[in-house]
Amino acid sequence: MRTIKGFWQHKNGKIYAIESDTFGTIIGGIGPLDTEDLHGLEWYDYRPAINDWIKDAIAQKQLRRVNLTPCN
Repeated sequence: MRTIKGFWQHKNGKIYAIESDTFGTIIGGIGPLDTEDLHGLEWYDYRPAINDWIKDAIAQKQLRRVNLTPCN
């Protein structure tokens, strides 16, 4: 199964890495991440533990996709 990974920023400024399928279903996420120590998106171990929070934050327009350049 092909997935899409990206960095997302909460309205409070914190960064999360989120993985979804090609239909937009959230598979897993991780964060908040240290913006001074970002890695490539393949480096992270995406887990479903915060999926409900991610879905709610996206629905409430508190999370937005951002283009960030990893530090490492």
